[in-house]
Amino acid sequence: MTTDEHAARDRGAAHERPAAGATPGPLSSWRFAGELRRYQADVLDRVPVVPGEPLHVMAPPGSGKTLLGLLLAARRGTRTLVLAPTATIRAQWVRSADALEGADGQVSDDPRALGDVTALTYQMLSVLETGSPLTDLAVEAWTRELVAGGRDEEAAARWIDDLRSSNPDEHRAGVARRSRAMRRQLAREDPELLAGALHPNARELVDRLVSHGVETVVLDECHHLLDHWALVVAYLASRIRQAGGTPLLIGLTATLPSSDDQDSYDLYTSLLGEVDYEVPTPAVVKEGNLAPYRDHVWFVEPTEAELQFLRGHEEQLVGLVRESLATPDGTAWLEQQLRGDRDDAVAGDGARPATDEQRVAAAFAADFPVAESAARMLFDLQPTHPLVPLLHEAARRAPDTEQSIRLLARWGLDRLLPDPARGDEWRRLKRVLVDLGYTLTDRGVRRARDPIDTLLASSAAKDAAVGDVLRLELDQPTGPLVKAVVVTDHAVHGNKHGSDGPPAGALRTFDAVVADPTTSRLRPVLVTARHLRVAARDLDVVVPALTAALGRADGDPLPVEVVPDRTPGAPDVRQLDTAGHGSAAVVAAVSRLLTDGTVRLVVGTRGLLGEGWDCPAVNTLIDLTAVATSSATQQLRGRTLRLDPAWPEKVAHNWTVTAVLPATTTLDAAPDVSRLARKHSRLWGLLRSDDTEVVRGLETALTDEHRALLGQIVGKVRPPRTVADLNGAVEAVMPSREATRRAWRVGEPYADRESTVAVVDSPGRVPFRSGPTFELALIAVALLAVAGLLGSANVLSQGWRLGTGPGIAASVVAAGIVVWAVRPVWRQLVLASRQLFSTAEAHRRVARVVVDGLHRAGRVPAYGEGDLSVVARPGPLGTTASFEVAVSGGSPDDQKTVATAMAELFGPVGNPRFLLEAERGEISDAWRRPLLTVALLLHRALSRRVRHVPVPTQIGRRRADAEAFAADWSRRVGPCRLHEMDSPDDLVRVSRARRALAGTPREPFVREQWS
Repeated sequence: MTTDEHAARDRGAAHERPAAGATPGPLSSWRFAGELRRYQADVLDRVPVVPGEPLHVMAPPGSGKTLLGLLLAARRGTRTLVLAPTATIRAQWVRSADALEGADGQVSDDPRALGDVTALTYQMLSVLETGSPLTDLAVEAWTRELVAGGRDEEAAARWIDDLRSSNPDEHRAGVARRSRAMRRQLAREDPELLAGALHPNARELVDRLVSHGVETVVLDECHHLLDHWALVVAYLASRIRQAGGTPLLIGLTATLPSSDDQDSYDLYTSLLGEVDYEVPTPAVVKEGNLAPYRDHVWFVEPTEAELQFLRGHEEQLVGLVRESLATPDGTAWLEQQLRGDRDDAVAGDGARPATDEQRVAAAFAADFPVAESAARMLFDLQPTHPLVPLLHEAARRAPDTEQSIRLLARWGLDRLLPDPARGDEWRRLKRVLVDLGYTLTDRGVRRARDPIDTLLASSAAKDAAVGDVLRLELDQPTGPLVKAVVVTDHAVHGNKHGSDGPPAGALRTFDAVVADPTTSRLRPVLVTARHLRVAARDLDVVVPALTAALGRADGDPLPVEVVPDRTPGAPDVRQLDTAGHGSAAVVAAVSRLLTDGTVRLVVGTRGLLGEGWDCPAVNTLIDLTAVATSSATQQLRGRTLRLDPAWPEKVAHNWTVTAVLPATTTLDAAPDVSRLARKHSRLWGLLRSDDTEVVRGLETALTDEHRALLGQIVGKVRPPRTVADLNGAVEAVMPSREATRRAWRVGEPYADRESTVAVVDSPGRVPFRSGPTFELALIAVALLAVAGLLGSANVLSQGWRLGTGPGIAASVVAAGIVVWAVRPVWRQLVLASRQLFSTAEAHRRVARVVVDGLHRAGRVPAYGEGDLSVVARPGPLGTTASFEVAVSGGSPDDQKTVATAMAELFGPVGNPRFLLEAERGEISDAWRRPLLTVALLLHRALSRRVRHVPVPTQIGRRRADAEAFAADWSRRVGPCRLHEMDSPDDLVRVSRARRALAGTPREPFVREQWS
């Protein structure tokens, strides 16, 4: 046995250690006879099992969460309840538990016959009483709402009763909404109050579980623990405590739930706490338990009909802006947002009126978003306005659509609403903003259903893009192996903006797929909860195969019938009738056809083909959904990562199709691009520009060049770039699946270490490095000092003529003067030369100052010199493209704090509390370094350029920390002066700093890496 095998065996024994303070229980003797995967053993090594303390583990689909959960429960030893979201997943738990040594038949999935490990579904435990008191309370709450709306109580009750008869679905939905709200309210007060809403059978089951001695509860796919499921688990835990037990909750999930519903998310975290351990997807791939994968993006522009609809919105917005803000009143209001009232005086000095520059700086300091929106609008409407030269570069461009809308809303609140004579204008503004997706009231403006976002998310151009993506895939050497799934949000989407054709959704997508000749060899099938469709040309092959597959799935050879009527609007598509078979059986049958190759393309909805769908043959995902939450995105991608026995060298491709407004449109909105970034924000993958790196974020799908092109399209840069340019760049560097597999280096050792780095583009000039003027001033002063020393040689010789004693004394005094006066100049020359010839050295010195400053401020632990890393990434023609600055050691949060501070320091100036003025230095300590002071004064006289660096927020919270940071900067980097932004003059300094840094390279960013 090799050393590595011994280590794996030793790590695998970790699960045999009992929980802290635990006594032997029914599960204490359970063992796993096989060899644990490295990351499984790592979880068991690092995560302590402490009764009463919840455990929260994240791991991707296919990583072996089931075994982990069982071994963690065995470490506790007590009887265990496993809750799973579906019956299929529950059955997997039963099989895995039965396979452990020591189980001896003590595993059950029967709520009436509990075992040492009992696996149930969440639904079994949380069935609500049909005639629950909450139903009556919900109806009462609904009645009160209607009374508040103007009805009397009797009329309100009658209206609700009539609705129950005329539209039962809407009545049930209304009651359910109010019931959920009341359950949340009751649970916040006391989880036991929920017991009254549970079905008697559910209450009896909870009592049996507690009496049986269950103290460990494993929650599989625990991101489902929102709303009443979480409340029922909280109730079960409280009952265990009442019975004298100590509940242990073990949460297992592939991803965290969305925090959009803050109440539900807070309830989730109150049950399970923060994540104790995350198994990164790359680790599972490296061990060969998931397929290597690559993320791709394909871009589309809206169709001509959709663009026509958007142009209507564009004309509405432009017209509204012109008639509102391009008027004298509008201009005066914009000026007021940027410089306040003209009779304001400088704070602290009422005798001196404020300058426009001071007023603009104060406006940005007081409310940066509003000031920048007003500045952009003023620049767009009146580019020659006297205030425009006082604006920084980012403010000298047209406002985006959202900025325009929010500015119009604020103008309406300030100018129209207070004036009764302008009531018609106020009402018209509100109507137009509703058309643009915003609701304006006297409380402000809020986003409603954005028609631009909705149109882009469901653009018909995305349907056509499916064929483009598949063409790329089929043209690769692995084309014959492609088996793809196209996922949409719904079968039919309510949006029909910009289209006279069928509404968006899976049905429309399938029609486009069938019409595309590229897909003819793939025999596409559409499957939703209510639809099963195929291309007419494929009926002879697909129908018999589907009938046979359904027979195997249900044990019932009911034939699949072709609906005789043609599908409306799609003559080449046929609807199939599978009466007698449920949707689960149909999905299973289609999965079999996909596996055996009869079908190679399936179109469906996220509800059926997302979480819980398992078809290892799928190797290509085309994501047309608008969902961007971490949980839904990772679950979707998990569908393609399962190992395929029929293709041992499987590599998965996951495509996101994104709609972008063409650069030629005036509308400046990119909601689908923002959604693209959110989708990838939590996804690990190979760095697209360097396959040796594994990172998290959009860099896994787009290179620097791609992101720059996308930015030019979104930013309306002239001359305009097109989506065709961008897709051409994507296609030109699209790696093959074989190259992707090689890049993952499956089976090779890995450190399993996450780190966070700051990525800083290499500028033509480093903002903090000594400039040539200062360097020349230093040289001039040094030469003057040398000349002075040579001139004093006569004085020294006279001292030696008087005798040895006077000579020595004169020499010592001269040497002291040299050290006192010349040493600071020499030291700065050495620093300047190092920074001149080694930009990496300059960045390293700055990083050292930042890390030490964060440590002094108590934000991070101390880091040694060897813990600091500055890596130069090569660019074209032997240049340096960027630097990656990071620290090793400490927690992930510590590393992120350092990286964020570095990105803030190198990034654009926002609203810092402190600014460093580089190359200036403090004149107040001139007696300590007179020659250096002379050099600084000479530089100040010769150079008008001022360099400012923002002090990172985590260091600038206390003045003492900022002062220590400035002193360290002077010692390690170069002379500087610290300014606190607490006066109008200092605010002007911030404004000038923003303008001075305009046009610098790409904004620094923080990158998460894995190795």
